[in-house]
Parts: sequence; structure tokens; C-alpha cells
Amino acid sequence: MTAGRGVQLAGLLIAAALFALTFTHPTLDLQRPTYRYVFVFDITQSMNVVDVPRDAPLLSRLDYAKDAVIESLSALPCGTEAGVALFSGHRAFLLVTPIEICANYSELSTIVRRIDWRMTWKARSEVAKGLYKSMELLKQLPATTRLVFLTDGHEAPPINPELPPRYDGEAGDVAGLIIGVGGATPVPIPKFDDTGVQRGFWKADEVTHIDAFSAMQNAREGITSTVQGTEHLSSLRETYLEGIAHATGLTYARLEAPARLDRLMTRDQFSIDRVVTTDIRWMLALGALIVLAAALVRGSSGVRRADTIA
Repeated sequence: MTAGRGVQLAGLLIAAALFALTFTHPTLDLQRPTYRYVFVFDITQSMNVVDVPRDAPLLSRLDYAKDAVIESLSALPCGTEAGVALFSGHRAFLLVTPIEICANYSELSTIVRRIDWRMTWKARSEVAKGLYKSMELLKQLPATTRLVFLTDGHEAPPINPELPPRYDGEAGDVAGLIIGVGGATPVPIPKFDDTGVQRGFWKADEVTHIDAFSAMQNAREGITSTVQGTEHLSSLRETYLEGIAHATGLTYARLEAPARLDRLMTRDQFSIDRVVTTDIRWMLALGALIVLAAALVRGSSGVRRADTIA
């Protein structure tokens, strides 16, 4: 046997051994960046507006947000933990505390997929207060927990610009993202009956166009408000959400595509370095391919040299 043939045979045996090891599901403890998030979904009525494109059909804002979260769960690294919460009225309610996403992907994605606007407990949509409550909720969890608050920013009833809700904490005491969902053009808000069947859209004379404080003042003074605005229409209130993000130290971003959410979430400022048990089958398979290719190249070059000498 020539030296070239011997090297080729040895390479083939090593490659075969590496491939065989992949069937044992080998793992290795490696330090790598992971993340811990709580996703808070705005499930108020304006999130039923259908104005965001996904392939051919338009989707409701809520469905678009759910798609983005499910895609991020499949893209984030193992060892990452995720929890789920809902926002309605002026509060956030935690459904699932953060759990590891790879071991619990099926359960987490099913929970997210089944989130529905009918789970709301209040007709009001006090976005700023709901965000602040979400931040308070996160303070009860490990300090490395980050927030992803998905909303269109539509306050209902509208807030008094002179009396905006204030955040009692310090800017930056909770890290995370405010994710804006929705289109820029104001469109009607769907109106549903108790069975979930759409019955047209909310009309201008069916919604409140002034803030609660002004409405109470008018009631005390016996003033009947005839003010009609555009609160029956909804669009992404991006400037408003940017202002809230600045006040709280959170990062604002508009959701342009579901697949891009995980890119926002994997910024270095949100990562947690930890030792994670990692599947290394792909490493062994890659090593086997490299050894096999090298052996075949070495073997063929050895044959060519032998032919030349002959």
C-alpha cells in the first residue's frame, strides 16, 4: 500500500468515526450569549386593525405581532428564556414566567398563537400606564429580564397632553424594547360582537374623543361635549411611542417584518453570558466532511504522483 493510499484510508476511517459520533447526540458545555425576555402583547381593540402586510394578505396587528414572536422563539439561541404577558386597560398580566425556549418551544408557540383580543378584561387602552405596569412586573423577576412590549400606541380614551402619565421609576431601570405594530395611515377599528363576529367598524359618535380628565370636568360643570375627532380611526402612534421610550430608557423600533424581531432582541446590550449545554453534532459533521475532503484530495494527488513516476 502506498503512503497516499494509507493516508486516504486513515482519513476515511476518521470521517466515518466522526459521522458515527453524531448519532450519540453529543453535547458540550459552552459559554455563549443568551437572553431572558417577557413578551407583553397589547390585546386592545385597535390591535384588531388589519393594516400590516404579510406576503399577500394583510394581517391584523395582533396576528402580525404573534407571528414575529413565534419566529423569534425559533431563531434565538438555546438557553434563552421567554415569558408571555398581556396588556389591557392599564395593567399587564403575566401568563408564563420566563422558561427555556428550546425545551419548551412547542408550548410557548402554542400559547402565543392562541392569544386573542377576547382575552381582554377592560375596554380601555391606556398604553403608557400599561407599559409602566409591565416594567413594574419585570422588577419582580430576575434583574437580567428584558421587556418586549408590542403595541400600536393607541390610547383610548386619548390622554390629556398637559397631564400625561408619568413613570415613577428611573429611566433605564428596566431594559428592553417597545415594538410599534401597525400602518401609518389611520383606518377604521373593527367592531365585534360577543361571539367574535365582526359587525362593521366603530363610528365617530361611538367613541370618546376627549381625555378622561376633561370629560369628568365637563360632567361636573354640566357641559355636554359634542367634540368629534378621529379617535375611531387608528394608526401606529410612532412619535408617541418614541417619547415614552425616551422617558423610560427603553429602545423603540417599528416592526417592519416578523423575521427582524430577533435581530433587535440579540443586541449586545440585552445579552447574558452563561454556560449552556450545546448540541455539537454539527461540529462533528463538519469536521467529518473536512477530513473526508482532505483525504480524497491527498489520495488523488498521491495517485497522480505515482503515475508520473511510472
